Amino acid sequence: MRRRQFAAALAAMPVIGKAGAQGDDWPLRTVRIVCPFTPGGSQDNIARRLSTKLTDYLGQSCVIDNRTGASGSIAADNVAKSPADGYSVLLGGIASHAVAPSLYAKLPYNPFTDFETAAWIGTQPNLLCCHPSFPHDSIAKLLVAAKKEPGRYQYGGSGVGTSPTLAMELFKQKTGADLTLISYRGASASAGDVLAGHIPLVVANIDSLMGQVSAGKLKPIASTGAQRSPVLPETPTLVEAGYPDLVVTSWSLWAVPAGTPAKAKEKLRAATERALKDPEVIASMRQGGFEPGALTVAEADAFVATEYKRWGEVIRAAGIKPE
Repeated sequence: MRRRQFAAALAAMPVIGKAGAQGDDWPLRTVRIVCPFTPGGSQDNIARRLSTKLTDYLGQSCVIDNRTGASGSIAADNVAKSPADGYSVLLGGIASHAVAPSLYAKLPYNPFTDFETAAWIGTQPNLLCCHPSFPHDSIAKLLVAAKKEPGRYQYGGSGVGTSPTLAMELFKQKTGADLTLISYRGASASAGDVLAGHIPLVVANIDSLMGQVSAGKLKPIASTGAQRSPVLPETPTLVEAGYPDLVVTSWSLWAVPAGTPAKAKEKLRAATERALKDPEVIASMRQGGFEPGALTVAEADAFVATEYKRWGEVIRAAGIKPE
């Protein structure tokens, strides 16, 4: 091709440089949502519910990429090292942003400098359940039994760096109860061992245990929300048991690599807020005990900073180490 013809061809091509870099045309291809949790779990369910709506609203597929392990840090590191173009989004939360930074001495990413919050999603309390035959089926009874026979009673949790497990660690610190953690890779495995009679207690996000609770296979003892969950109105909270400092939720947000174009973040935020106002999404999430949130990005960032400080203190006080 002659030089003049080549120049003319270049001039005729669509311009994607400056506009594309600013995120004006985002998304032009599939958006990858990296989830730090196993398929079928509480947080994975949230990501999948939203990804379906985001696909509709954004006009491009939003696919889930599950990368589990190391208290969310494997997934977070993957996104932190991805191009800052809006096509890699992290389902961030208490594990990746507030726990892992205190749990690991050499974390490969910094949650405050390597990420920017694109949108707040919401919160979900945790639930402590027991086998229906377990006699110590209230907080008062459990504390008496645990103090009478320290270390005897075991509870299943999904790793040391998760919201449910940390809620129990804080519970032990506040009450002096000597309960023994048995760590599992997911809530289904720990709940399964309770159903089989291997351990008496399990703690997990409400969504992960609602099926067994509804079927009468697990008995709820207490939730960690500020108020009783609408899906379990007869189950008291730890606040009602006399522990106002034991409000613990599993929270979720979209985090993107630092430097992601502002317009891409804004489009993701707007699409997420639209999804969280959809009656079908609201009903589905609330059925699992999840409450869609309405925090601004600035409010979300302030909350994350508070959670980082809170759980760092709990981890250091308990001497918790990575598994």
